[in-house]
Amino acid sequence: MKKILLSLMCIALLLGTTSCKDWLDVNTDPDSPSAETATVDVRLPWIQYYYMYAWGNACFRTNLTTQMFAMASRTATNSLLMEWDYAQGHSTTAYQNWFIGAACNIPYLYDAADKEGASHYKAAALIIEAMGSVLMVDLFGEMPHAEACDGATLAPSYDDGDVIYATCLLYLDEAISLLSSPQDATATPLAKGDCWFGGDANKWKMLAHLMKARMYMTMSKLDDSYIQNAIDCINASGMKSHSDDLIATFANVESANTCFTVGDAYGPCTIWDSAAWGTGQRMNRWYVNLLTNFKKKADPTKPDPRAEKLLPSAMYHVDLNEAGNQIVSYEWLLDEGIDCYAADGGQKAARHVLGNCNATLTPAVSQSDAARIRTYPNSSIANSYKSVDDFVAGVKKYYREGKDVKITVNPDNVQIEYLPGAMMVVDNEPLYVEDIKYVQLAGDGLFECGGLAANDVNCYRSGSNATTRSLGYVQGTGSFYTRPDSDGDIFTYAEACFIKAEAYFLKGNKGEALKAYRDGIQAHFDRMNVKLNEWKGKGSCTTARGFDVSFAYGPMDAQAISKYMGSNAVCQNEGELTLSDIMMQKFIAMGPNYQNWNDMRKYDYYDKGVYTEMQEPAYRPGTTSTIGTGRSFFPRRWMHSTHETNYNNAHCYESYAKYSTIQGATDKSIPYVPVFWDAEAPKF
Repeated sequence: MKKILLSLMCIALLLGTTSCKDWLDVNTDPDSPSAETATVDVRLPWIQYYYMYAWGNACFRTNLTTQMFAMASRTATNSLLMEWDYAQGHSTTAYQNWFIGAACNIPYLYDAADKEGASHYKAAALIIEAMGSVLMVDLFGEMPHAEACDGATLAPSYDDGDVIYATCLLYLDEAISLLSSPQDATATPLAKGDCWFGGDANKWKMLAHLMKARMYMTMSKLDDSYIQNAIDCINASGMKSHSDDLIATFANVESANTCFTVGDAYGPCTIWDSAAWGTGQRMNRWYVNLLTNFKKKADPTKPDPRAEKLLPSAMYHVDLNEAGNQIVSYEWLLDEGIDCYAADGGQKAARHVLGNCNATLTPAVSQSDAARIRTYPNSSIANSYKSVDDFVAGVKKYYREGKDVKITVNPDNVQIEYLPGAMMVVDNEPLYVEDIKYVQLAGDGLFECGGLAANDVNCYRSGSNATTRSLGYVQGTGSFYTRPDSDGDIFTYAEACFIKAEAYFLKGNKGEALKAYRDGIQAHFDRMNVKLNEWKGKGSCTTARGFDVSFAYGPMDAQAISKYMGSNAVCQNEGELTLSDIMMQKFIAMGPNYQNWNDMRKYDYYDKGVYTEMQEPAYRPGTTSTIGTGRSFFPRRWMHSTHETNYNNAHCYESYAKYSTIQGATDKSIPYVPVFWDAEAPKF
């Protein structure tokens, strides 16, 4: 891992700032790094940033496996996660941002804080060390830990996951003790360097208790006694409402330095950096159904108000003025999500079985543009549709005949003329025509993507960016958690409620479980409305071109929330409450948090009836010979990154040697071996 060199690289970055409020203020020569000059208040915010980048990357990639997200391409590295067909390539970013960006600086922070009596900085270091180490165990299983960042061991040995978990619980206990007393009066105030909580020691203490609760609930698969421990830790945290939510904030910046690990700008949301910066990310149909037809109990008079906030929408049925330079009317198309299980409409198979989706659409504008007229051969239609009639029906579902398109059915082909205002794929592949329903998840940040305004983070990217930005033709409103200025939910009251709901249910106390479950759903509405009101306050409900997007950015109506809380989608009495109700509503409330994958592994995905309506992806190539049966049929861990297999191969292989199914550090059976807490059948 070359940790000495990497530590120096991190210090070079750390010396480039003096305030967590502005990542760009430079007052020290980054080419002359010195561990002594990096004070505690300078080092902490960068550790926080790189932990959040590792976390944000893991949140997106693990939720490809949980089927929250999907990829337009079926062949990209991250697409393998969606297909439950793992590879090394997706492992690197979370690993390197934790170890190279954050973890290697924590010992320096702790030692410097100890020297000046800054006990609250020591506590923060311990808490982040626990958070990052637990993340690595949850992703990879066994990991270098005790020797990982000692600054001397170039090939650190591996520690078992249970040992790392136990160590992290001790770190959290020590942090709680340190935070229970004031630090030395002469020490650097925590507020000077704390980007998360502004130096509020009580919030750090709360976080330590809540992290313990999360860890105990994760390990409850091993031992029932951990369930009560989790409840006790939630109660000890003192968290009482959504106003206690522990959140990292981000900003849509116009210019910025970029992080050395991946080159992304400092400032924007770290989940956006992974989940919605490019044009290939989408939502999965299973997740869309949770928001639009929860467990097939949808009531059209009581819809989930979160759907339009959590799912992107795009303009369609657009009419332009005669000059083609202004939108005069339009409608909104709510993302339908890529169905990874079954065929849509008249198509022959699930979308990814048939081929890649097309990531971008191009607006038809000029009447003289010959590209507007596309010819789809019947032979191509037959590859993916049951009949020509089915293909034409799919076109008509999303395009108004005579307003968006003119359709001519010929003996050997179907010709479609896309009229000005319609979005199209400039290709004669008929399979792409319905891809309009898979709305861009992306949001246009100012720095990387050239957004229109700081408060307009909608997506305008298409096959003709200049045209869509000039018209203000929205290709996607983005999602609540994945915009450039979205928050990072470190730990929320909603999650605390759902941990209690799950714990009480497993203990047989359905009355308390029902109360905590309903409190958790309500808390998620409350938490979302805080951010939605913030977006409304800074004008995000209207685009830079004057279009109303308040349905996606504005706060949810109290009456609509009340109706949903009284609907069939929400359990009303303890006699009918199921573990599935709790965990699937928790899945929604967590957003793209990697903890979703922990929960899903804990209950063996859909195998035990917890995550209902879920299925194996229809397109799952490449692992037929290595997929096991029963529990080993489902992905359980990530393969170690190339940093480990290139520089620490001996210890990496040694850590796998106890598993008879693994024949090397890049064996394709690795993802199907459970991590330590996932080793036994769930107790419920």
